[in-house]
Amino acid sequence: MNFELIKNDSLSGQKAVIYSVRIEDEIETLLEKFVAENVTDYRDQVRELLLRLQQIGHNTGARETFFKPNEGKPGDGIEALYDAENKKLRLYCIRNGRVAVIVGGGGPKTTRTWQEDPKLKVANELLQLISKTIIQALSAGDLRWSADGLTLEGELTLDTDNY
Repeated sequence: MNFELIKNDSLSGQKAVIYSVRIEDEIETLLEKFVAENVTDYRDQVRELLLRLQQIGHNTGARETFFKPNEGKPGDGIEALYDAENKKLRLYCIRNGRVAVIVGGGGPKTTRTWQEDPKLKVANELLQLISKTIIQALSAGDLRWSADGLTLEGELTLDTDNY
């Protein structure tokens, strides 16, 4: 599977860069699909998550308190962004310290664990595959973080079959 890491210029700022993922020949990124799928039923929560991403990019950086860690497999860096603990909507991300966030997909969490929800399971496992590929591309030198950690450099279109 091919995917491309796309910088979101409107959400990115001086404190952190926000990336999303576009799969193969799809037009929308995973973040754009997440918004489209959830804006009708969860308008306020979608708005709050987007405001939080903008706040991360422009004001605060990616503080640990904004994310729920360990949402994937050990070592894959997948965390869930949410605006409040009692809210249903989860957006899965890969966080690089406080300076960069790669946003995947997500949805409403209505079960105790993401593994019990078919939609969240697909979104999370897709981001796990993307994370594994990014980690291996970084190790191979095909992809690298800039000196300030804010920008991904190198090959931003990756194939999961190559890593």
